[in-house]
Amino acid sequence: MKKLVSSLIACTVVACSLFSCGNSSESKSDEKETKKKESAADLVVGKWAMTDLNAEGIDAGGIIFSADGKGSIFEDTSSMLHFVDDGLNVGGTTLSTEYFKEEGDNLTIDVMGQEMLVMKKVEAKDGYDGKYSLNGGILYDSILSGLEGRGLDEKTNIDISINFDKENSEVVFNDLFSYSVDGSKMTITGFSGFLDSDKDEVSAEFTVVDDKLTIKDSDKETVLTKVK
Repeated sequence: MKKLVSSLIACTVVACSLFSCGNSSESKSDEKETKKKESAADLVVGKWAMTDLNAEGIDAGGIIFSADGKGSIFEDTSSMLHFVDDGLNVGGTTLSTEYFKEEGDNLTIDVMGQEMLVMKKVEAKDGYDGKYSLNGGILYDSILSGLEGRGLDEKTNIDISINFDKENSEVVFNDLFSYSVDGSKMTITGFSGFLDSDKDEVSAEFTVVDDKLTIKDSDKETVLTKVK
């Protein structure tokens, strides 16, 4: 039981700490200018992966900037969490389907009276694979605890989804923050953990060069690579 709980909690080395592993470096003076045909806001929109990510249980992670001014955090948790033929693999331990409680589209993984995951399937694939909304359980509670004090309060409704696809899984913290762009300045409201801040609103300078997005806040520089 302790191993399972520890594995789930390891999955929450997430939003509030994801970018604390970032690299810091001085900006290069020979950076190319961004494309003039696109506005700065257009250049930011997309899915961006963190470089040199070193978080246990997280294979990859980064930020999704949506065109509507919302921002999400994503994490590839494939090595830590995915369905297998006879159950759910959690950190190398398989929880057999005997621990599954199913009611319509709702799935609860309950081990000895402890709810590990409480989810609702919102997009179906073969078997247990598909997209789920995470609504409760140890993983959900640990995430909320980790986000506390990062521009979010205890009353904030966090929209978390998990997409399971064979041996892969991705956790997305949907619309976790809002952002606006003015020239080379980005302002973040809501969750600000990836800028290493606990303020309700923070600003940072950014540049986009080819497929690289660099966000510089104070003396910290975070570089991300565009995924799509």
